[in-house]
Amino acid sequence: MIKNLLSTIALVSTVLSVNAQSFSGMYPFTSVSTSTATGNTGTTDPTPVPTATGLTFGSFTAVGTPSNTSAGGVFAFSGWTTGATNGNDTYSAMTQTVDLTKYYDVSLTPQVGYEVTLTSITFNMNRSGTGPRTFVWRSNKDAFAANLPVSAGTNTNVSVQASDVFLWTVDSYTSSAQQKGLSVNLSGANFTSQTTAYNFRFYPYNAEAAGGTFRIDTVIFNGSVSLATGIGRLQFDLNSNFKVYPVPSYDGVVFIESKSQDITKIEVVDVLGNVVLLNTKNESKVKLNLADMPNGNYFVRMYSGNSVSTKKIVVIK
Repeated sequence: MIKNLLSTIALVSTVLSVNAQSFSGMYPFTSVSTSTATGNTGTTDPTPVPTATGLTFGSFTAVGTPSNTSAGGVFAFSGWTTGATNGNDTYSAMTQTVDLTKYYDVSLTPQVGYEVTLTSITFNMNRSGTGPRTFVWRSNKDAFAANLPVSAGTNTNVSVQASDVFLWTVDSYTSSAQQKGLSVNLSGANFTSQTTAYNFRFYPYNAEAAGGTFRIDTVIFNGSVSLATGIGRLQFDLNSNFKVYPVPSYDGVVFIESKSQDITKIEVVDVLGNVVLLNTKNESKVKLNLADMPNGNYFVRMYSGNSVSTKKIVVIK
């Protein structure tokens, strides 16, 4: 009996750990427009966003910039913090650090029941003759505190300085000077098997004039999406206000207890994101009977006051 039970658990763990699908989600900015006939598209990219199973892509927005884009077919804005001098290519002579009030912003949100791992971001960029000379990427995974690691590849007009700062190295500009395939390298726990939203901010600064523009194009997010995986992950968050047990459940019965105030609502969600059971009783301890549900992986979302917590459970009957 025990041997069969362990075999069943191993099988479930194996099944849940497969189904990872790689994706490359590209933002081409093709619908960005300065058309006088239809109007300027403003600070939010209207281009349809990329799609990937288990992941919701948000639209790029410009924050702290003028309300109108300065070019079509790319994401281009002016109004960046000045700090570079026309004709001076010395990085140490540039006076500004990152201006946290002016940036491009985008979010990628894992859907319920999925985990998302990101590996890299690639993008193209350009600047006008007086546009920003430096730019960095940051994320919400450390509250936008540190620059993400980057690479300039073989681009001749861009280099990487200390602390992962991109620098436009030559004070010159031509219409063909777009730098292609610059990359942000993502790894480690903050970008592996995440179930909460990724939020990225891209900060240009050290412009030579307030009217100088900075343009990004062909931004591609690379990674993989999988169903929430592994028996080992199906453990309780010790800092949570909720206790869920037993995990796994071998008869379909699951108990939920609140350590503080009463539970006001419980949703049981399947791996496709469908709510398969709803409980709205106001209790401190709730018994859920999932005996009629198919064996498999489920998620319990619990509400109590202003607290919301999601736990993973497995039903094996």
